[in-house]
Order: sequence, then C-alpha cells, then structure tokens
Amino acid sequence: MAFSVPKDIQNHPVRNVDRARQREMRWSVVFVSLLVGALLLVAWEHSQWTDVGYDTTKLQQERQAIEADHRHLLLELATLREPGRIERLATQDLHLVAPSQTEAVVLVVVREAATPARTLVARR
Repeated sequence: MAFSVPKDIQNHPVRNVDRARQREMRWSVVFVSLLVGALLLVAWEHSQWTDVGYDTTKLQQERQAIEADHRHLLLELATLREPGRIERLATQDLHLVAPSQTEAVVLVVVREAATPARTLVARR
C-alpha cells in the first residue's frame, strides 16, 4: 500500500511574524545585555579596589622599612658627629695635638651692615 497526497492539499507551513513577541525579545536582549554589562562593571571595580588595597599595604610596608632605615641612619649620624669620637680620631689616627691657651686664636668676624643706597629721614 502506498500513501499518496492529493494535489489539491497545500502542505506549505505559513509563518506569521509576531511583531509583539519580537519587540519583547529585543527588550529582553537589551535588558540582559545591560544587566551583564553592569555585573561586569561591578566585578571590574571590585578587582580594582582589591588591587588598590594590596598596593596600599605594600606601600605601607615599604614606608615602615624606609622609616626604620631613616632612624638607623640618624643614629649613625649622631654617633659619627659625637665630639669625643672626632677628638679621638684626630689625636690617635691623624696625630693632631690640641692647641695650648697661648696658641689658640679666636677669630671673630664682624660684618658691618651695608648702608642703603637711599636713606629716608622722617620729619615732624
């Protein structure tokens, strides 16, 4: 037995475009795209804040290390400027001798104030 389709029956599907449904789909796509974009923006911002936090912590640690070095250098400078140490180096290493009272000469430089080019005298 064979099946045959009579020629008078049209077997073509008819597609009707539903404009309302297409409009809803477009708005849905736009809404989902905006939502995904907003979520990506929030994730990126959170990532940036995390990086800034790590950088801040790293910079604080570097600052503490530099401050410790600074304190160490100030202490070393104070030690090197100590008058007793300088005198000991001068007498022992450089073989210098402290001057006696008669050999010591104190120089005092006195500078006179320069007179201004024009002088103004007040009168009554």
